[in-house]
Amino acid sequence: MLGRLVAEYLLERGWITSSQVEEARRTQGFFGGRLETHLLKLGFVNETVLGEALTEIAGVPFASWERLRAAEAEALGAIPLRLIERHRVCPFRLEEGRLRVATLVPREAAALREIEAATGLVVEPWITIEPRLYQALNRHFRLRFESTSGIVLPRGPGDGPRDRPQNSEAPEDGPESAKTEVGLDGRPLDADVSIDDYLHARSHPRAGNDAGSFDSLDEALASARDRGDMAEALLTFCAARSSRSGLFAVGKDSVRGIAGLGRAFAGEALRKVTVPAGSGTIFDTALLSRDFYFGVVPALPANRDLYTALGGRLPANVMLLPIILKERTVALLYLDGDDGPLPHPDIPLMRRVAIKAGIAFEMLLLRNKLREI
Repeated sequence: MLGRLVAEYLLERGWITSSQVEEARRTQGFFGGRLETHLLKLGFVNETVLGEALTEIAGVPFASWERLRAAEAEALGAIPLRLIERHRVCPFRLEEGRLRVATLVPREAAALREIEAATGLVVEPWITIEPRLYQALNRHFRLRFESTSGIVLPRGPGDGPRDRPQNSEAPEDGPESAKTEVGLDGRPLDADVSIDDYLHARSHPRAGNDAGSFDSLDEALASARDRGDMAEALLTFCAARSSRSGLFAVGKDSVRGIAGLGRAFAGEALRKVTVPAGSGTIFDTALLSRDFYFGVVPALPANRDLYTALGGRLPANVMLLPIILKERTVALLYLDGDDGPLPHPDIPLMRRVAIKAGIAFEMLLLRNKLREI
């Protein structure tokens, strides 16, 4: 209900389009979660705009990530953990007998009454967005909810789980996050596994007059039968926007070439490239930021060595896009202009491409799991 109202609010102000709402609904239908979360995940709105819409509709203040991340220890310890887990609320400020809590359902009176009875405090509900609430619950209380695996936003430095405050109640059976988290491929998420374990590159992109359009990419990723189809779709899309493009698998210890198009990228050339992680190349810049990189390649020895294997000269500029699965960067999508500069990209569009690639990869893993059942 709230998601529909948020979508209508954003539509009325021209901040999103009907086709974007439909795309978000399709993603929601596959992964679950809230409609407004998928509008955010797909890059159609930012957190500030979404927070404004939620505040206007719910009639309560918006709890941003900055507030949740900096939650006070006194507030965090005020509510028994069993109630935090049951009602999925995150307390973040305690002042003069009033406890501010972030929630997705600020008008759920029964939950508020139960928390007030347990704490003896006046509870002041603030609304927040789904991925940030669960990120905060994981950070402060080591709680994790399986239903949110497809809608996680990137973490910032220092955003890992923190110890539960000492005066807080511990769960009877231990926190769920203490268990080894298994990915959709059935392996632990911290295992040395990457897209390279599943992807078999193909040399030639699909033919077609509009093969490089965003709609065609959408269709190709949605209908991909295997990881080769997925790589093919991404490289075809990039071929219309760059002279060279490549897909690199990210492992624990190295970044490896998988498939590419253009001089020194096509065929077997790129698949012979392996770069140690943390060696100081342009790849490390994108991996550390967990966001797109568009700019020059610093003339450092590590980059010169890399580009000796990638054609022999530093390009004028490059674009790198991390592809993220389950909060882990599994691949990098690379574009450059070869002999000339790469035109300034449509960054919101390319971010959506990376998000779609991560979702498509997760869908493929799910299909494989279904076949095994």
